[in-house]
Amino acid sequence: MQEKDAEKGILVRKIEEGTVIDHIPDWKSQTVSKVLRLDELARMKSEVSVVILQNVDSKTLGRKDVIKLDRWHVDEKEADILSLIFPGITINYIDNWKVSKYIPKVPDAIEGRIKCPEVNCVSNSGREPVTSRFATLKRDRLLQCHYCDTTVEFERIPDLVKA
Repeated sequence: MQEKDAEKGILVRKIEEGTVIDHIPDWKSQTVSKVLRLDELARMKSEVSVVILQNVDSKTLGRKDVIKLDRWHVDEKEADILSLIFPGITINYIDNWKVSKYIPKVPDAIEGRIKCPEVNCVSNSGREPVTSRFATLKRDRLLQCHYCDTTVEFERIPDLVKA
């Protein structure tokens, strides 16, 4: 019986260095992958492994997704962007087999990562050397463009992430 329990607990081996993104709502790992551009990461860095676990048991959520990045640390600013979409997400950094937890925070502003949906916004003009900037309206769960005041719901962020 113990052997069967041990088999159920570990779906993927432990990692020595990297990041584990946990408490992703079930079947939402592809959204996290898109925001973090994990497909590009895996192609550009051949030593990085990406493991996506979907619909696994969770004591707190019932079911959840988990992403393991072997030999890669997700930047805290990137993790903070994820917290806009999935407030309960947690980040575990692993260094030399030791785990340190990071609870992402909703950032006050996001610069250069999100494309303004307003086509006429100056941040979308190829002629202007302008970086997109958004203020976070936390209570309303909106981003507001610094240049044109267009608002974007947090849920739309994955569709507006710059490649």
